[in-house]
Amino acid sequence: MPLTRIWEEDEIAPELRRIYGEVRAGFDLPFVPSLFKLLSGVPEYLRVMWDDLGPVAHSREFQLAGKALEEFTRSLTIGGGWRLSDQPRLLASQRFSSNDVEQLEGIVATFARLAARLALFARLMQKGFSGGQRGRVSNGRQASALAHLITLHVPNESAAGLRAWLIYADIKRTLGTRHVFSIYRVISPFPSYLASVWLDSKRMFRDPSFLRARDEAAKRAGALLAGIPVKDHRAAARQLDSKQWREIEELVDNYARLLPQFALLSAAWQRSFTAVGRIVA
Repeated sequence: MPLTRIWEEDEIAPELRRIYGEVRAGFDLPFVPSLFKLLSGVPEYLRVMWDDLGPVAHSREFQLAGKALEEFTRSLTIGGGWRLSDQPRLLASQRFSSNDVEQLEGIVATFARLAARLALFARLMQKGFSGGQRGRVSNGRQASALAHLITLHVPNESAAGLRAWLIYADIKRTLGTRHVFSIYRVISPFPSYLASVWLDSKRMFRDPSFLRARDEAAKRAGALLAGIPVKDHRAAARQLDSKQWREIEELVDNYARLLPQFALLSAAWQRSFTAVGRIVA
């Protein structure tokens, strides 16, 4: 069975819950990205992969590479002039309070940071399929309170209503993926807002200049991984059969393909909370 089932923390064994906690700390997040929840369907691989790359995700070198890719995608977004609809005005028209708008802006900023780092991480996982690479990393900083004290609820697809399901079907069809990324599921309790964000996303995904920028971001991600180590994951997980490896590779390849454009999208979405003409940090 393809890896399409997202496993929540209350559905998995204690050892995997420990990995979920380390993932949150390593990526400094208030939630666990779907990639890891999907890979819980093959716990043997998740353990081997995280034992190898968990310390890397915490490392200073990986954090700096992630920051560099985030800044690069932001500069591409500013240069391309991409924005979604005016978010404060759109949300006000849907009766969101000013505090709600501020909180949503913070959530989008979190996804912008995540997308860049997860794009790098997925590329490292790909390298683990083909023998790995040598390198060295130093110890990382301690995770912030965001990972330890705050939890962001990202609804599972099964929790969506009919309207969100119809949007989800279009997302999967357009992106060629079997599941819906967290960046859309997090706003699924508000189907009208989800519909607006998705329509803006589709417009950007059809823009040839946006697609060229996506390819530039993917190329930069590959360059930033020089010197960051990853072991041979096939050798470390010999108990997995060829079918399991095909499913794992398909999932990770799909993430590696889509994450650069989501890094750009989330940067453009973040810019859309600031009025045109004001300086965007």
